[in-house]
Amino acid sequence: MKKTIGMLICSAFLFAACNEANAEKKAAPVESAKPAVEQPAAQQAAPEAPKAQITNIDWAKALEMQKAGGVLIDVRTPGEVADGTAPGSINIPLQEAEQRLAEFPKDKDLLIFCRSGKRSMAVSNILIQNGYERVFNVVGGFMAFPKN
Repeated sequence: MKKTIGMLICSAFLFAACNEANAEKKAAPVESAKPAVEQPAAQQAAPEAPKAQITNIDWAKALEMQKAGGVLIDVRTPGEVADGTAPGSINIPLQEAEQRLAEFPKDKDLLIFCRSGKRSMAVSNILIQNGYERVFNVVGGFMAFPKN
């Protein structure tokens, strides 16, 4: 008796799964047999521009780019920055980055760093999502900063 009930339950699940798969096939849109109508070039959607990407760089490259006009941005907390930072860097903590987007210049290379790299990557992603194109993540963060 238990085997029979078990078989009935399994059959019901199998039947329901098969019906669901068939319903998905039936619900798929059917392509029209009408020929496609060409839209004038002015009405066609422009191809989407490729999204900018984050470029990872080391400190040697970051300092070279800073000398050429790039902006070093330290995204650590003010308390961490008080213990030391890269000369000439601007402090915009991760927690404030979205509210302070206007402080990130769009016309310069943005050289983003934190302590080790996780927060700088988060800020770099925020910048890319907001249309910034010249975003560079300094690998290793301030822990890898050259101590002369």
